Amino acid sequence: MNLIGAFIRDVRRALRMNAHEIAEDGSMYIASARAFIGGAFSHQYTTPEGIVLPWTFDKPNRVVNEGLNKVLNLIPGHATSAALYIAPFSGDVAPPATWTGATWVAAATEFTAYTESTRRPWTTVASTAQNLTNAAALAASTITFAAGGPYTVRGAALAEASAKSAGTGILFAASRFDADLTGMAAGGKLALEYALAAIDESDA
Repeated sequence: MNLIGAFIRDVRRALRMNAHEIAEDGSMYIASARAFIGGAFSHQYTTPEGIVLPWTFDKPNRVVNEGLNKVLNLIPGHATSAALYIAPFSGDVAPPATWTGATWVAAATEFTAYTESTRRPWTTVASTAQNLTNAAALAASTITFAAGGPYTVRGAALAEASAKSAGTGILFAASRFDADLTGMAAGGKLALEYALAAIDESDA
C-alpha cells in the first residue's frame, strides 16, 4: 500500500468534501488521515528609541485551502517549490479558508508602509523535527515602519509573490493576531516569525 498516496488522497477528499475540522488550537485536523497541519505567527516590536518589547506568540493560523493543495502537490512532484514571503495586513478581518493569492490582498488590506521594498522572505532550513521556521533568519523578516503613522497591524500572511500588493502566486497561510498592534511608529521595527508543523494524531 502506498501510504503517502493514501494520505494525499484522504486530505484531498477532506478538502473537497469539507470533511476537515479546525481544532481548538486553530490547526486543521484531517480525521481520515489522522493528522494535524498548522502553523503560527509570532512577532516582536522594537521602538524607534531601541526599546525591545517581549515576543508575542499568536494562536495557530489558518493554512488556507490553496496552501494545503500546494503542499500535497509537492509530495508527488505535481508542483514545484517556490520561495514564500511574509506580508503584514491591517484589515479588521478573520482569514477564511477560501482566501487565495489573487483575493487576499484586497480582503485583508495588505500593510505596505515599511521601508523595505518587498515583502519579507520566509527563510528556513530543512525540517528534521516535523516543523519549519524562520527563527534563524529574523533579520531578513523584519520590517521598518516608514515615515508617517502611527500605524496599526492586525495580522500577517505567507504568500509566494515577493512584490508588495501582488495578487499572483499562491497564498499559503494567513492569521489575525490575537491583539491588534497599534501605535506602531515610524522608525520602529517589527520582527515576524512563522512556524509550520505537521503531527500525527497519536503524537498530539
